[in-house]
Amino acid sequence: MEWDAIAALRDDQIASGKDHSANFVLAPAILHRLSAGKSLVDVGCGTGWLTARAEAYASRAVGIDPSHESIALARLRHPGQSIKYVSESVESFSAKGRRFECAISNMAASCAPDLPAFLAASRRILKRGALFIFTIPHPCFWPLYWGYASHPRFKYQKTFAVEGEFKIQKEASTFLTTHFHHPLELYVSGLIAAGFSIESIDELAGREFDFPRFLLVTARAT
Repeated sequence: MEWDAIAALRDDQIASGKDHSANFVLAPAILHRLSAGKSLVDVGCGTGWLTARAEAYASRAVGIDPSHESIALARLRHPGQSIKYVSESVESFSAKGRRFECAISNMAASCAPDLPAFLAASRRILKRGALFIFTIPHPCFWPLYWGYASHPRFKYQKTFAVEGEFKIQKEASTFLTTHFHHPLELYVSGLIAAGFSIESIDELAGREFDFPRFLLVTARAT
């Protein structure tokens, strides 16, 4: 799995502060939306760095991710008294019947080839009235930042798989990862079809960028 190979690098990039967007744009935006004392699930938790930060707001927390290596690192580097990590996709985890009062997800929806299925599974693990707080690459501007807007097969209105060397603002790598461009319309329609109402959408720019790079979406399970 792609994210098994890059797990250690990602955790080091965040721990060292090299990944400015993760530490100072995405994480604060998500954590600012949390209320204390709720059961929480981190969908696509990676190495658990954000789960550990969110634990302060949660009565109990579960981090789920299909990358076995990421979960192994999460258990080693980001343990917590009220945190449990599970190596599983949200689609598989949702079949177990567990329900939470809040879900967070950082840049995981864009790794889902089937976005409606990802959103539907995320709804199934939430109690009615629970919040789903997640970040995604900005569908309008990410293709320009990553340079695939001019690809002959890219159509904004269609899901498009993007394979390339993983990079952050201050560091490139030779690890290949795949993410998926999904148009904004698909996020909105997918959330509504899954049983969410959208409460807010915030555009996040980050440092040294003229246009937004990310979206923060807050939706409530209905």
